[in-house]
Amino acid sequence: MTTLEMLHEIEKQKTIYNIHYCNAGVGICFYYPEKSPQGRREGWKLGLSTDRYYSSFEEMVEAEYKKLGEKL
Repeated sequence: MTTLEMLHEIEKQKTIYNIHYCNAGVGICFYYPEKSPQGRREGWKLGLSTDRYYSSFEEMVEAEYKKLGEKL
């Protein structure tokens, strides 16, 4: 399975808000609507979460795909 195919499978199960590069590495930010308070416009940011950062895009996708498989 290619990296992009794995990313697509992750996206089927979770809402990807963004993928970002920074000094810490590459991180994938997911949106969890259940964590954001309902009825508050500014509260949606509370539903965003990045678990960790990885040294490369490929490593990040492989690790997140593996975590997804463990939860299923």
